[in-house]
Amino acid sequence: MEIDLTRPPKLYRYSERKWLERSLELGEFRLRPASDYKQHEVDSARHDDELVRISKSPAGSVYVTLESTGQSIKPIGEVVYRSEVGTNYLTVCFSKRWDEHLFDEFPNTDACLVIHDVVEFCNRFHSAAEVCLPEWAGFDAAVSYGRQSKFGAVFSKPFQFTLQHEWRFAWRP
Repeated sequence: MEIDLTRPPKLYRYSERKWLERSLELGEFRLRPASDYKQHEVDSARHDDELVRISKSPAGSVYVTLESTGQSIKPIGEVVYRSEVGTNYLTVCFSKRWDEHLFDEFPNTDACLVIHDVVEFCNRFHSAAEVCLPEWAGFDAAVSYGRQSKFGAVFSKPFQFTLQHEWRFAWRP
């Protein structure tokens, strides 16, 4: 399995100006528990169960074989896959793209912070997080939409969020 770990040339953080000014001036970024996102019922861009991923495949595209006998089973309806993270984690999200529509997508967004030196930013971000979270493992990668990421459920999201082009930082205990 080949995994591309190339970081994007720029990262974009869409948010309220007051928070982005703190990020720019003080280096502050808020890591949120993944479980918080499910509570954003009035915010469709952020309302998501980050701890459980459910995807579906049409019956005709799935092949099921009983391992013990080798017998094939033909699904009679959509096949539903459920992937659970298993533990809460901390995250902060960016976009890999400049997109004016994201100002409308995220309520109260009136500014965008652009990260030009992504490699340096990521190195500094991980170093700062390691000081605060010494027993945690951190990782950053692109999110996969509508399918399972090679990095698991933490980096997988439903297809409806695909326009966000998310680059995610996540820390697990």
